Amino acid sequence: MEEETIEHNELVKMIFKEYSSLVKSKIIAQFLSSFNSQKIKFRSGLPVFAILQSFPKHEFILRDGQEMDDTTPCAICSNYPKIDVDLELAEEFYQDLGGLVGFQLEDFWYYLSATNKLEEVNPTKTDISIFSEIIFIINSANDEDTVKKNVQKQISKIKGFKSDAEQRKSLLETLGYCSILETSEHQGLLKKYINLAVAPSKTHSSDWYYPVDWWLGKDGINKDAFKFWFGNYSELEKFWK
Repeated sequence: MEEETIEHNELVKMIFKEYSSLVKSKIIAQFLSSFNSQKIKFRSGLPVFAILQSFPKHEFILRDGQEMDDTTPCAICSNYPKIDVDLELAEEFYQDLGGLVGFQLEDFWYYLSATNKLEEVNPTKTDISIFSEIIFIINSANDEDTVKKNVQKQISKIKGFKSDAEQRKSLLETLGYCSILETSEHQGLLKKYINLAVAPSKTHSSDWYYPVDWWLGKDGINKDAFKFWFGNYSELEKFWK
C-alpha cells in the first residue's frame, strides 16, 4: 500500500487530468459490455464520468464563518484540505459492485485512473439485449413503484444477467447520476452539479444514493439523457424516441 497525503487542489487537478483522457464512447462500450460477461469493473467508470459532467473544477473554498484547519470541509465538495490517497488504487474499484462506494475526491480519482487502464471492448448483442430488458422494466413500472423493490426484483429475473442486490443497486444509482433516472425536483448530474456527499435522502434510513432514491415509476426515464449516453446504439433507439 503506497499512501500519500495530497492537497485538495492538487487532487482536483489529478481528477480532471484523468477525466480529460477518457472518451465517452469507450466508457459506454465498457458499461454495456459488462452485462453478459459479468466483468463488473467495466461498469465502474460510468458513474464517475457522469458525475464529472457537471462537477466543478475548483479550489478549496471555506463556508461563511469557517476557519481553516485539517478537518474543515470544502464548501463545494465537502472534502478536507489534505487527503490521504492510496497510489496503488483502492480495493473498492475491484469489488464486484460496478458502482461507487462514496463521493470523496480520492474515490473519483481511483475510479477514473483505473478506468483509463482498462482495455477497449465492444458490447455483444446479448449485452445490449440485457440492457434493453432493464430499461423496458423501468419503463413498465407502475406509477408508485420504486427502484428499491419491484424494479430491482424484476431486473433480478432477467435471463443471462447474473447479479446480486448490491450490484443492481449500483447499476440503478449510476443511471441516476446519468440523469436517466431522476425526478423534476431531484435531478441527476448531466447538466447541474449537486454535492452528493450532502444530497437529500428520501427517508432518514434510506441507503440509496441521490437522485434515484427519489425516483418513482411515474417519472419514467429522461429520454434526452438516455440518448446523450446511448445514442450511438441504434438498437436502443426505441427508448429515446
